[in-house]
Amino acid sequence: MAEKAVDETEYWEYTFRPGDSIWKIAETYTTTVQYWTEITRINNILLGPDREIQPGTRIVVPVYMLKKQPAPATVISIIGGAELIKSDGKKRDLSVGNKLYTGDKVITKNKQRVLMQFADESRLQVLSNSEVVLDQISYYKDSGMTDTSIRLNLGSVNTSVKKQPIKSRYRVITPSSVTAVRGTAFRISTDATELSTTEVLEGSVNVAGDLDDKNVNENYGIVVEKDKALPEPVKLLPPPDIDIDVDDSQREMSASWRRMEGAAYYRYILSKDDKFKDVIAESTTQDNGVDIAYLGVGNYSLQVSAVHNNKLQGHIAESKFEIEQHEHFAWGLWIGILLFLL
Repeated sequence: MAEKAVDETEYWEYTFRPGDSIWKIAETYTTTVQYWTEITRINNILLGPDREIQPGTRIVVPVYMLKKQPAPATVISIIGGAELIKSDGKKRDLSVGNKLYTGDKVITKNKQRVLMQFADESRLQVLSNSEVVLDQISYYKDSGMTDTSIRLNLGSVNTSVKKQPIKSRYRVITPSSVTAVRGTAFRISTDATELSTTEVLEGSVNVAGDLDDKNVNENYGIVVEKDKALPEPVKLLPPPDIDIDVDDSQREMSASWRRMEGAAYYRYILSKDDKFKDVIAESTTQDNGVDIAYLGVGNYSLQVSAVHNNKLQGHIAESKFEIEQHEHFAWGLWIGILLFLL
C-alpha cells in the first residue's frame, strides 16, 4: 500500500488486526458497507485472490463516511515531562496542546504527570510511573454520544467523568478489571502482579472482573485480582487530620497526623504551588509524620492520604503553609555579602 499524506482532521486512521478485511471495516465503522470500494481506492490497495490484508497495515478512512467520528483528547497540563508513542510506533516528547488519538500511548516516569481532556470535557490524569493507551475515543456526531475506552497497563490514573448521555460509554480497562461509569470521579491503579484497585470519590461505578462484577458507590473501593471472584467493596479511609509546624530559621517543615486503624502506610506529596505542578517531594512513609528540611521562602501545599492494608488509597487531606524570610537569616545574608565585597 502506498503511503498517503492526510490531514488528521479529515481522515481517520485504522490499523488492521488479524481477521480484518476492507468489507468488515466498512460494515463496522461506516454508514454503508458500499464504502469498501472507495476505501480500497483511496488507500491504493491491491487485493489478491484471497482478499487478505496483512495485520499491522494502516489505512485511512474519510471522516464523513464514519458512523462515529474520531474525537481526540487534548493535553492540558504536563508535570516533569512524559513520552508519547503514536499508534504507528513513533516516539515523541509530549507537549501541552498535543492531540491524542485512538491507539496513542502515554508513558510517565517518576514525578511526571499528564492531564488530558476529552471532547465531552471529561478529564484523565495519568500519574507517575504509569502507562496508558487510548483504546477508543470517538463520538456520534448526530446524538453527541461518546465512546471512550482507556487501557491502564501499569500505574495509576485519576478521572473526572462528565455525566454521560444514554448509550454513551466510558471505560477504564486494566489487566484484571473493567470499570464502567456514567459520570463520576474515581481513581484506578494496577501493578505488575495484575492486581487492580478502584476508589470511588463521587458517584458510582461498575467494576467487572474475570468472573463477576460489582457496583461500587461513593466513598468505597474494591480490590480486583485476576481470575478471582470480586470481594465486597470496602469503605475508604478518611482524610488524615494534618498538623504542620514550620521552623523558619532552619527552613524545615514537620507534618504529623494520627495513626489510622488499618493503614499500612501514608502517601504524601509536597508542592511549591496549590495546583501541584511544582512537586518537590513525593513518597510514602509508615510513620505518622514527615520532616522536610532546606525549604526555600515561599508558599507550599501538602497532600496526605492513608493506604489501607488492602492497598486501597483513602481520601486525600490537603494543607497549606508558608516559609517566611527569617530576620536572623536576612541579617546573616547581608553580612555575608558585605564580607564578600570587602
